Amino acid sequence: MLIGLTLIIVAVFMCCALLFRLSIYALPLFVAFLAGSATYRSDSGIVAALAAAAIAAITLLAAAQLALGFAKFGLTRAAVGVAFAAPAAVAGYHAVHGIAALTMPHGAWQLSVSLLGAAVIAAASWAQWSRASL
Repeated sequence: MLIGLTLIIVAVFMCCALLFRLSIYALPLFVAFLAGSATYRSDSGIVAALAAAAIAAITLLAAAQLALGFAKFGLTRAAVGVAFAAPAAVAGYHAVHGIAALTMPHGAWQLSVSLLGAAVIAAASWAQWSRASL
C-alpha cells in the first residue's frame, strides 16, 4: 500500500511537470483543433483535417515569433504573452481541479487550490514563452 501511494504521488508530480512544460502549447493546440475540426466537418477528409491543423499551429507559432521579434514596445510583447498564457491558465485550472477533486473534499479549498494552480501554470507559460522568444 505504501508503494502504491508513493507511485501515485510520483505520477501526480510527473503530470504536473509535464503540464508546466507543455503549457506553452495550449494556444497552438486549441487553434489546431479548431482548424482541423472545421476542415473535417466540411467533409474534406481526415488527411486534410490533419494538414490544416498542422498548418494552423505552425502559422500561429511563426506569427507569434515574428511579432515578438519585431516588437519594439512592451505592450506588444505583453499582448502575445497574455494570448499564450490565458489558454494555459484555463488548462491548468482544469488539470489542477481534477487532481484536487480526487484528493480533497469539495469546497472553498478545492476552488482556491485550482485557482492557484491556474495562476502558477499561466505564469510558467508566460515565462517559458518569453524565454523561448529571446
